[in-house]
Amino acid sequence: MTDALAYLQASRDSDIASLQRLLHTGQLIAALSELIHQLQRERGASNIWICSQGRLFARERLAREQDVSAATQRVAQALPPAVAHPGDSRFCNLIAAALQALAALPALRAQMLAGERDQAQAMQAFNAVIRTLLNLVFEAADTASHPDISRALIALFSFMQGKELAGQERATGSAGFAAGRFSDAQRQRMVALIAAQEQSFATFSQFADAEALARWRPLASASREVERLRRIACTFDQAEESGTLRWFSLLSARIDQMKSLEDHLTATLMARCRQAIETAHSEASPPVPAADNSFSLYVGGADWLPQAETRLHSDGLAPQLGRSVLSLVREQAQRLQRQADELATMRATLDERRIIDQAKAWLMQQHRYSEQDAWQALRKSAMNQNKRVIDIAQAVLAVAAMAQPPASP
Repeated sequence: MTDALAYLQASRDSDIASLQRLLHTGQLIAALSELIHQLQRERGASNIWICSQGRLFARERLAREQDVSAATQRVAQALPPAVAHPGDSRFCNLIAAALQALAALPALRAQMLAGERDQAQAMQAFNAVIRTLLNLVFEAADTASHPDISRALIALFSFMQGKELAGQERATGSAGFAAGRFSDAQRQRMVALIAAQEQSFATFSQFADAEALARWRPLASASREVERLRRIACTFDQAEESGTLRWFSLLSARIDQMKSLEDHLTATLMARCRQAIETAHSEASPPVPAADNSFSLYVGGADWLPQAETRLHSDGLAPQLGRSVLSLVREQAQRLQRQADELATMRATLDERRIIDQAKAWLMQQHRYSEQDAWQALRKSAMNQNKRVIDIAQAVLAVAAMAQPPASP
């Protein structure tokens, strides 16, 4: 039975190693959170700078660029070593994509200065960079193997996604107010961004803890002034140009408040990682009673011990075995099963998000939609057919699969 104990210990050691990797990933996510926020600030300042033809936010844009450079260095320091590790292929690929996107930022800035990127093109480029970073957070949530940590990761990712959509709403609104009017495309984009935020924050609320929810309640509803400006943006052709800075200031203040909550969510993630590691260490070497070191294997129907209990045990093992090593194995198996059940529920949420993203990608490719246009198309179709968005997304992917040419023999 020494071998059984050794493998039981190896199982727990594997849990600890997995948790320690999650802790390191949490440190990377904390650095990514800061970098994404600084990129959102640079995108906002660049947006106003472009819309004002360079009259406004020139200094702010340069300051935000420097903040992004500093945050990028901190992310580089938090990255895991570029070495092969089982199961890390996708995560490493996403890191490579993120680093490539960040390396393209100097060229984007030069193109903006040269007037080679208009407001919409520049914002799309910033959005794409931020998306590659958010993909890393999603991948971490998708692969986490501890229920409490997975819950914290899903809450954090959903909140970060909602905050990013709020940043895109800020950019779209600023462009419309600066132009003095909102185009049909901009109005539709505003509506889609607001709806997508609600979905992201609803998922966040589903997985967040009580303290995070209490912090979120004051922020959940936009202020009356923000709602008034939203109505102008979504329902009127004309808009006062003077509303540009007012809109930008209000949305920036709300996004900064969101960052405070995002920092709390990141701290919660790290705390849960450390607590899980501490708990795993405390359970890593459970005492086994010396009296139970000798035991007999029980086989139903064999009267080997005339003086002992010989009725069939439910597990086909002698009771004294169940009181020692077997009890430890059973406890470990039950704990792992509970984790697996909880993770399956959370993975279902992430799988829905992945299916919707795949459907959006297909619509973007086939119809040259923007990401928000694709989301709006899915949402509108779901409302018209009284179905869920995930049902429509699955139908879109079924059509996409049928549209693919047959594989050559």
